[in-house]
Amino acid sequence: MSGFTKQDLERESQSELGQGHMCTNNIHPHHLKIYRVKKIAGKPQKHWELFSLWLATEEDVANGEASKEDEVLNLSSIEIEFCPFCGTQLAQ
Repeated sequence: MSGFTKQDLERESQSELGQGHMCTNNIHPHHLKIYRVKKIAGKPQKHWELFSLWLATEEDVANGEASKEDEVLNLSSIEIEFCPFCGTQLAQ
C-alpha cells in the first residue's frame, strides 16, 4: 500500500489543499491525513479537515472488492479544529 498523495486527495475531493499537519501520533499515516482546506469546488475556505482515503490493495482486487490496485474504496472527511492524534489546536 503506497498511501496517497496530496494531489490524489485534491483530485478525489475536488478541493485545493494548503498546509498539512503531519502528526507522529497518527498510527495510520497512509490513510488519515490532515490539511488546511483552501477551496472546495472553487469556493474559498479557511478550515482544517481530517481526510480518510482508503485505496484498494492487491488483496482487495483478489477478493473482488476492486478492479485494480490503488482504486478509491472510501473517501470521507470531517472539519476539525484540533488534531485528533495529539490535541494540538490547528492555526486559524
